[in-house]
Amino acid sequence: MSCTNGVLAPNRPRDLVLRPLGLRLVNRFKYLGALVVASFLVNACGPQGPSEEETGDAARVVPTAATAGLSLRVDVFPFALPGGTFPVIVSFRNAAGQLVNVADNVTISLSTNPTGATLLGSTTKAPVKGVARFDMSIARPGEGFAITASSTQAGTSTSAPFNVAFSQDVGSPGLTLPTARVISPKVPILGALNPGEVHFYKFSATAGQQLSVSSYANRLDQADWDTSMRLRLIAPDGTTELARAGAVSADAPGVDNGLLLVRLPQDGDYFLAGDVDQAGQLSGRYAILMTLAPDAGVSLQMEAEPSGATGQNDTIATAQKLFTGTLFGHYDSAATGAPTSDFYAIAVVNPVRVRLDLNAARSGAANGDRVWVGRLELQDASGAVLWANDKSYGLDPAVDFAITRPGTYYVRVTASNDQPNARSSPYFLNYQATPYVPAAETATNTTPAGATAFRYASEVTGSFAAAGTHWFTFAGTAGDVVRLVVQDRTMLQNATLAIPPPGATPAPVGPTAAVTLLQADGVTELPVGGFFTDASKSELNYRQTILQATSTYFVRVRSTGAGKFGLRLERVTASGREVEPDDTAATATLVPASGWISGAISGAEQDHFKVHAEANQLVTVSVLAGRGAGLGSPLSDWGSSLVPSVQIVDSLGNVLSATSARRTGPFNFAESLQHPLVAQLSNAPPTLQATFRAPAAGDFDVAVTDADGQGGRNFFYALNVSKNQ
Repeated sequence: MSCTNGVLAPNRPRDLVLRPLGLRLVNRFKYLGALVVASFLVNACGPQGPSEEETGDAARVVPTAATAGLSLRVDVFPFALPGGTFPVIVSFRNAAGQLVNVADNVTISLSTNPTGATLLGSTTKAPVKGVARFDMSIARPGEGFAITASSTQAGTSTSAPFNVAFSQDVGSPGLTLPTARVISPKVPILGALNPGEVHFYKFSATAGQQLSVSSYANRLDQADWDTSMRLRLIAPDGTTELARAGAVSADAPGVDNGLLLVRLPQDGDYFLAGDVDQAGQLSGRYAILMTLAPDAGVSLQMEAEPSGATGQNDTIATAQKLFTGTLFGHYDSAATGAPTSDFYAIAVVNPVRVRLDLNAARSGAANGDRVWVGRLELQDASGAVLWANDKSYGLDPAVDFAITRPGTYYVRVTASNDQPNARSSPYFLNYQATPYVPAAETATNTTPAGATAFRYASEVTGSFAAAGTHWFTFAGTAGDVVRLVVQDRTMLQNATLAIPPPGATPAPVGPTAAVTLLQADGVTELPVGGFFTDASKSELNYRQTILQATSTYFVRVRSTGAGKFGLRLERVTASGREVEPDDTAATATLVPASGWISGAISGAEQDHFKVHAEANQLVTVSVLAGRGAGLGSPLSDWGSSLVPSVQIVDSLGNVLSATSARRTGPFNFAESLQHPLVAQLSNAPPTLQATFRAPAAGDFDVAVTDADGQGGRNFFYALNVSKNQ
């Protein structure tokens, strides 16, 4: 046995494998997921989970005949999340510790079970090239679990002890790479950072796995942090920086950083380094949450042009075919620093609504470079640009366009026009195409009484023969978080009307229309989110709000002339409603199991909600209200006048976490682009978030107020509670 940092782990002999993955030169030497290394491993403390052998690479598997001293090795991570799946990797080994390809089923069981828990999941598997992977779950927390594996030919073997817990403390942090603490997927690790310190963590992973990392600093301890925690991903060689997430300047708002999605280039032990983002800035308590998704395999499309090369898919003529799903690519500038392009071709047979999302800047700066800001264009066969966008989600672009004419269309990935182009970056390009089958408006919808009815998750088209007003109606429930997608000529191929977002300048040329959401009286406007506008870019043309009553609502389209348009109605989520009176912790409304609840601040009051959490569980409270300023995302605005403050208190009255936005002066609220809720909201960051770690199992009070004690009918909000995310 070997031990560092106080956790036992079996000695793990490794095959020395040279991985000729290369270095390249583009503008300057950069590491691009390619190294020539032996398997460099700092002494592991505790089981590292899936090792490089998990891939079952045939080049490293000893022939079946060499089975002298055959045994099993059981690898697990040191922590597992209660109720969450965790990997158990069982491999066949010979006397020399080499991986052996054996045809023999493996069965696992809990051999040490301190809480009488049940091991959930399939417990018998056939190995693939000597390795059997199990995805298991244990519902109850506890310390000192162990798993025993058995097979007919190799007998039995037992894992090192591991714990099932909602989180773990750093204790004495690893201040150097050799003393890096082991981190487990899905289980947050908590610590406290002092200026000048760097805290190191490590984890084992295999080539192709997809890594996500979130930091909780401002959200957890806003009183102490004054910028953000910086995260760096370091390759198994211990020196090469693969990705970095941090604030752009020392006076950046309280935005927690993270790596949204990074594809790991090789097998080995990776390192995470966390430190203060800007020299001399304050720091404090933090949490880091890491997740590892399996290699997507053939379902992940790969850019055909090799990393570091240009000229192979840089034009429409050489465009690579793109299918629905996700593609992993790499943007490379020319040697002179001039921008280049990656082109992808999509075939359209029937009308479809095309959604394209680029994930690059949200995953930090890659390979020691600065953050690369990408640009997406949708072009037709003639090269005419139908959509061009560079900053829809944080600094990443998106496309939302309905194509009605069959043909081949092209997606161009390039660099943003407003940043230097001598940069490069890996990226994920997600492409979704849903059938576009809109209903036609009724002929009677020139008055509210004859309004065309439509519903959530549906689309409708309309046409004006001359200037006029058309009406549409839908049924909504109090607490519905609603988004109306306005499909004018920038978002719908056969549309001819221009319907700019509220406040857009300059006014477009030609017939225009205004789209307004109205209450049941057909007169009173609903407050809706407003967006940034830039005439040189295509914008996500949305109207979004949080409904305050169960009622019938209207959409009014008022046009200055003839033209066609479309509408799509989406319910982003439903929510429960506060129950008045809820002005004290004693009368707090219980947050439902869905995690969503909504309400309004009518005056100088507080709304209180009760949240249950288990001991050491990491809980994040998110609020949707007015637009946040830290990330500058237009999708953060839900039309509310509320500038929210949130405070979380335990049963003894101790404040566990608090955050606030302000109408005057700098905003100090906390938020992040890496929280799962952002994806649920179609990449819209909440106005603010606050995170706490439950000191013990129990109920906790969440108080929502206006930052300046104001209130009224339009001071509404929706609140979400998520745990261990």
